[in-house]
Amino acid sequence: MNLDLNLEFIPSMSIITSILFLVSLAFFVLLSIKSKSIRTFQFQISLFIGLYVLGEIFEIKEIAAFLSIPEWLGSQIHVGATIFLTFIIWIRFYYSEKAIKNLVDTPADTDTQK
Repeated sequence: MNLDLNLEFIPSMSIITSILFLVSLAFFVLLSIKSKSIRTFQFQISLFIGLYVLGEIFEIKEIAAFLSIPEWLGSQIHVGATIFLTFIIWIRFYYSEKAIKNLVDTPADTDTQK
């Protein structure tokens, strides 16, 4: 079995990944525009994907050399996007737990009225 890796193919995968991220970003931006609120999950995920795409673009060596930015900047943007996603999920979990505590069972919800 021949497992030769074509090393010229690996840098082009970064470009393909960036294109796929841009497509997903377009879908979430359209969904967030349709919802018309910045509090929606679609808007928050589109911000996360936008940050991640920015980090991915900065990691492409040709673009980084053209813009003369440091090599480590793309990785730091990825870390920032991950922290942002963690913050979004934690805040949503916190407020959902708070909302569950505020729920009150009404008599219409129980089966005792038969």
